[in-house]
Amino acid sequence: MADLTSLVPVRASALMVGKPAPWPIYNEAGKLLLARGTLIDTADQLAGLIENGLYRNARWIAEPDTESVPLPQARDVLRRKQGGKKAVKPTANVRGQESVITLDEVRWNIGDTLWLQFADDATQRYAVSLVGCLPNRSILVTAPQKEGKQLFVRDGQPFVVRALTGRRAYAFAAQLLKYQQTPFVYLHLSLPKEIRSTVIRQATRVAVGAEGYLALDGANPLPASVIDLSLGGASLVATSPSGKVAAQKGVVGQLRFVAAVADQQLSLDLRVVLRAVEALGEADFHQYGVEFSGLSVRDKLVLAAYVYQELSQQE
Repeated sequence: MADLTSLVPVRASALMVGKPAPWPIYNEAGKLLLARGTLIDTADQLAGLIENGLYRNARWIAEPDTESVPLPQARDVLRRKQGGKKAVKPTANVRGQESVITLDEVRWNIGDTLWLQFADDATQRYAVSLVGCLPNRSILVTAPQKEGKQLFVRDGQPFVVRALTGRRAYAFAAQLLKYQQTPFVYLHLSLPKEIRSTVIRQATRVAVGAEGYLALDGANPLPASVIDLSLGGASLVATSPSGKVAAQKGVVGQLRFVAAVADQQLSLDLRVVLRAVEALGEADFHQYGVEFSGLSVRDKLVLAAYVYQELSQQE
């Protein structure tokens, strides 16, 4: 859901059939109707969007409107260069060693976010908050929600529960013991016999699908596709603002994009240092390697949560 105070109307003419949405599009209630870059396939789909009301988040990314600037087909360019091959998944040694621990060794706090992944459908994941733990009995979490409504889950439903604390990721199997409705709606989950713990290394890279802007050495920001991401840097594809800037490794810039974490759209404005540039040989597209520098505590937390979330979804 978007912050209603930041929503501004979008002209119907800003969206066209066969063209990608230049921003995330919401209705008046702040519900996401269309993700940025999504193609509008039919006239009926466009009419349905217009009927719901068109709004965008004015504070999404502080850049000029881009309805007249076509989004780069950066991923298509990179895919052609790679011959259609998908990126190779990092080995376990690269991604970080796993260990098996007990619940007593975990340092979670009340209010921490956990993710419930349905055991029979890995695509269904819901963010919940830790309410507490009854020793030798159960873990208490808030009830999952879907589109702002409480989601009823049957007793005995198996889950994979995931969590992130600092630079350590956790996962364990659990079952729903009780769906409790008073004094508020919450769940009793079975205690895990063991918990898988993985250290998220600084260099752990994960493929992502974020779209944003890259500005190098004070040049105008360019639409950029973030290809992969780690806690220390990112690889992305964008056009070149100028030959000189593109060739100068070590220049400082800003990378701006929105990370979708636990159903929240969180903007990131990261200071970067250019470390690598490779021409893709098509339409002046380049692949950039950037290193993050001087991140705030908030940005580090959002970045860590985003990297872990995307990593866990690709397991």
